[in-house]
Amino acid sequence: MLARRFRTHYGDQLVGLYATQKDPYEPEQGGSEIGTHVIVVLQGSYKHWKETDAITEITHEVLDETDWMAPVTSHHVAHDSAVATRMKESGVRFD
Repeated sequence: MLARRFRTHYGDQLVGLYATQKDPYEPEQGGSEIGTHVIVVLQGSYKHWKETDAITEITHEVLDETDWMAPVTSHHVAHDSAVATRMKESGVRFD
């Protein structure tokens, strides 16, 4: 459901959607205590804070609708960022 909502919202701008237990910004720290990180990889120009709000809103709507109890934190990154590269190598990709 979460992947479908991100695809509907971003369309062709969404080029990857990944999940990981590790903090995508500090993977060497090991597993995360906050649960799962969802990384939304976007291409093209976008406004960072505007997308932060949209991604947080979509995530919380889905969590509320599904009564999901495990913690999920969503992030967005540019397609050519170091985090996007790391996710391609070690993240779990949603198709």
